[in-house]
Amino acid sequence: MGVAGDYSWALLGLVTACLTSTMMLMQERFKVDGYALPFWIKISCIIVTLPFVVLFGIPADPLFYVYLGLTALLYAISDVVFFTAIPKTSAGAVARLVPTASVFSFIIWFAIDPALLTKYMAAPVISALIFMTLCLFAYFAFRLKKCTVTMETIRCVWFVILAATIGPLLTKLTTYHADMKQAIYAYVFFQALMMVILWYIFLLVRRPIPMSVFFAPATIRPGLLIGLVAAAMVLMKFTIFYYVDNPAYIPAIVALDSVIIIAYYKLRGIRHEGDIISGLGIVACAVLLIVLKAQV
Repeated sequence: MGVAGDYSWALLGLVTACLTSTMMLMQERFKVDGYALPFWIKISCIIVTLPFVVLFGIPADPLFYVYLGLTALLYAISDVVFFTAIPKTSAGAVARLVPTASVFSFIIWFAIDPALLTKYMAAPVISALIFMTLCLFAYFAFRLKKCTVTMETIRCVWFVILAATIGPLLTKLTTYHADMKQAIYAYVFFQALMMVILWYIFLLVRRPIPMSVFFAPATIRPGLLIGLVAAAMVLMKFTIFYYVDNPAYIPAIVALDSVIIIAYYKLRGIRHEGDIISGLGIVACAVLLIVLKAQV
């Protein structure tokens, strides 16, 4: 749907980045258990979206729920890894790595939508600039290997990067099978419901954490609070999928959350280790992709 020169989707992405960084910084402060936190976040998402699901109804196309279910399974694992890694490393370190996924998503989507590749090839100069930007992405990603702190983070969040690569592709596919008005709330509601069921079954079977920790007020209160921010973030993020032709642009613009977090650290005088230059280089490439997108 994206129209050349229309940056409204990018503005929505910037707001999403602000919400994402807020959510990550809240977890950095509260340090809620990484398994319990996603559960209570999704409980908040269910509570927030249920009235709208009742009001607007739900999509009828079965494929909407097939793709949605795949994202639920993928993110059920990813979210636990994500929120567990933040207290171990930092919000800034995690935020700087996830944007690498947008490069892989960008390339893979052309295999799913070959007609879009034809459209991009019709603008060879822009296509060449996009290729150069992807090369810069690879360069900065290679530089990250020189940073011990960042490599430790990579080992912690490699599945998050994988999910951030595949997830947007599946999410974009859901938009082809539902009207936006219904899909926005139904997507967040049913995905959260599926993830909560998966996590609770795993909790009963494997007991990854004590029940006393899982249901402790110190877990539930910050979990639901962070969940309110997360609900707004997911609703806005999913909406953007209806306005872009390639889903890779969304994690690219949301990658600005790392810049927001670095600015927060600077204002608070918080010392932050890691290869910040390479991380910001990845973010700059993501932003450049957004600018180039408007020219295609």
